[in-house]
Amino acid sequence: MRFIEMVFLIALVLAAGIRPARASEPELSLQPLLAGADCEDVPGLVGDWTTDGDMTGSWTVQKMSNGLYRLFEKPPQPDTSNRSAFDICVAHFGGYLFFDATGQMLNPAGTAPIAGDDGLPFWIPAHFIGRLSISDGAIRFELLDDGWLDNALQSRRVQLAHVCLDNDGCFLVASTAELKRFVVAFETDPEAFSYLEEFDRVVVSFSLVPGTFPALATFRV
Repeated sequence: MRFIEMVFLIALVLAAGIRPARASEPELSLQPLLAGADCEDVPGLVGDWTTDGDMTGSWTVQKMSNGLYRLFEKPPQPDTSNRSAFDICVAHFGGYLFFDATGQMLNPAGTAPIAGDDGLPFWIPAHFIGRLSISDGAIRFELLDDGWLDNALQSRRVQLAHVCLDNDGCFLVASTAELKRFVVAFETDPEAFSYLEEFDRVVVSFSLVPGTFPALATFRV
């Protein structure tokens, strides 16, 4: 199941009391890791990006007035379909940069959120949490891996408030304070934040041949 699809299935999953069978997926939390005053200014996130991962395609990150960043899908050509988006809060804890991302849908113009997906009786925002690394040419979202967490909860290596559904996986229901203590305690564990979504920056360049108009080209860093 694609990462994006999980965001918009969360309401149906909770209502039905099931979780789709899968291998490793990003863990879902019903409470935020970061919010409000936690959010830091990280200008390196802003720009155009592309990925070949589960979120394959072209994306843009913009800074919002409330301190969040919005990562939203860019269709290959203008169309009238809604766009997938994530509102992201970023902050330092321990020795790492962490993020909290909530999924939503934007209207075709990409300017306004849609309250819920068509056909869903209610809307529950799911939080995706993990580490974030930024370089000049790439950003890496290292999400909390649900397979690792399920094993850690069963072995009691991790003790976080959660709800498990028919042994098919667990949703975190821990408080924000608990989540913050958890990510600091396991921030260096190579398996904990092992579900990777990596984006390459798209750079626009102009080439000028004498007597012609500039040629526009885009490429990954």
